[in-house]
Order: sequence, then C-alpha cells, then structure tokens
Amino acid sequence: MQSWYGIYVESRHEKFVASLLANKGFDVCLPLSRTLNQWKDRRAPVEAPIFPGYVFCLFDQAERTPILSTPGVVRILGCGRQAMPLDPEEVCALQALERAKAAVEPWPFVKAGEWVCITHGALEGLTGMVVKCKKGLRVVVSVALLQRSVAVEVDRLQIRPTKSPLDEKAPLAWQSATTALTLPG
Repeated sequence: MQSWYGIYVESRHEKFVASLLANKGFDVCLPLSRTLNQWKDRRAPVEAPIFPGYVFCLFDQAERTPILSTPGVVRILGCGRQAMPLDPEEVCALQALERAKAAVEPWPFVKAGEWVCITHGALEGLTGMVVKCKKGLRVVVSVALLQRSVAVEVDRLQIRPTKSPLDEKAPLAWQSATTALTLPG
C-alpha cells in the first residue's frame, strides 16, 4: 500500500532529488518558499525548501529500493529499518503549501505536554503547558488554594517553547498558580 514518507537528502539536494524521483514516476512534494538572498554584488529572489534537507514522496515501503538508490537520498525517515508514513492531514497541508508558494518562516514545533512561555501582551512572562483542546488557543490559570481556574484566549504568535518551571526552583508566583495552554485539535 502506498503512503507518503519523508526522505532525508544530502544538503542542498532537495530540488535535485525531487526531480529525479518525479522522473522515476513517483509523486513528490517539495514545498518551496520564495526568499530574497543577498550576495556581495547583488540581491536575487530564490526558491528554497520550507523544510531544508527533506523531500516528501508517495510510494510503497516494500518497494523502496528505487527511492534509496536515487542519488542524493540519505535515508527514509522512520524507526530503525521501519519507514514511518506521514499523517494524511500533514500531507494535505504540505501540498497546500507547495501549491500556494506562500511566504513562510521557521517556527518552533510545539506539541501537547510541552511547556511554553507567553512572550507578548498582558500575560507576558506567564508559563504554561500545552494541552489538546478542540477550541482555540487558551491559557488556563488555576489557583490551587481556591481550587478555581480561569481561561483567556492567546494568539499563537505570543508563545515560545521553554523549560518546565518545575525543573528549577519554582518562583513564588508559580507556587500559587499553574497554567495550561490549549491548542486546536
């Protein structure tokens, strides 16, 4: 059965590998973003991979020899010798990025269970844990002594990954309140 897989390629070989795989008849996804590069003598727009070092390809993992024998391919992403397919929703998002050629910028990957810090706005400095929720991004502040909680919405642009405040000696404010951030999901 065919699935989409991530392929790790040699540095700066993404377009080359993608074209070789496409010439072999494979469906390939290589989302690019247009950026302006500055050299000593000139500036020029270039298309660079959104995920440097990776190409995405649809194939049957039992028939992966043509993939692995392609010049520039280092390995298929997975666990040991077992290739791990991409989530279909992630593939749809990658293909949308590929079609749109939208301007993008790298962003820290944040998932459930990770600690984040709010970097902007009225709640700046508040630390919390990401938890899954079907509604928007919210900060939940709980006061243990009162056994009460309140929630406030936060923009994704306001957070960054951080260490757990429990790893170090917790500040006084942390001892009386805990927080959790929720992501759509």
